[in-house]
Amino acid sequence: MNITTALRTTVLVALCALPCIQCGGEQKAAEAPPTMPSAEPPSDQNANLDAGTAQSPEGDNLASPKPEANAAPEPKPEALTDAQIAAITEAANSAEIAQAKVAQAKSKDSGVKTFAAMMLTHHGDAKQKQAKLQLKTEESGVSTAMHADADATLDALRTAPAKDFDQTYITAQIAGHQKVLETIDGKLLPNVKDARLKAYLEEIKPTVEAHLKEAKRLQQSFDSKSSTSPVARKPAG
Repeated sequence: MNITTALRTTVLVALCALPCIQCGGEQKAAEAPPTMPSAEPPSDQNANLDAGTAQSPEGDNLASPKPEANAAPEPKPEALTDAQIAAITEAANSAEIAQAKVAQAKSKDSGVKTFAAMMLTHHGDAKQKQAKLQLKTEESGVSTAMHADADATLDALRTAPAKDFDQTYITAQIAGHQKVLETIDGKLLPNVKDARLKAYLEEIKPTVEAHLKEAKRLQQSFDSKSSTSPVARKPAG
């Protein structure tokens, strides 16, 4: 074979092989693996969207707890009419008079008997002053409770042993006058409309305070006598 023929043969072989090389290159390009996701951290913009919004599992902001939504509202004081107020003061005066009569009959202590006599005089005068006002009366939850307490106290005084009567009576007087004073300040004066009834309440309030003070003084005297009595003293040694 001459040189010219050999060169032609080489060129033909190269031209035939060229499509195969191109095909193989395209196939490798097609079989290249998909691009992997970028491992770069999220941008500052995405980070800022989450910043400051961390919440507890319940969805509440940890930095600012919310107040209890189901907190019970404070009870409102009972609204009283003038007629209901008049019924309350009438019940208080009547209760003190009834209890003082029992004390006058059962007590052997001169201080207690003097206190009971004062109750009869002062509360009797208060009843007469209220009667002159000619006010209508109407029962309420306050007066109903006051009647129940007065009845229970009266029963306790009537059945109390003679040796325990004075203590029972004075203890009841302290509790009763304290309750009446709180009722005047917290329920009667804030609700009263009638000017005459308001003046009446303002007049009897200092008397109730004086009664409470005297009842506490008697209680202290009982405590003092009890602590110095021979029975209360411990034997020497």
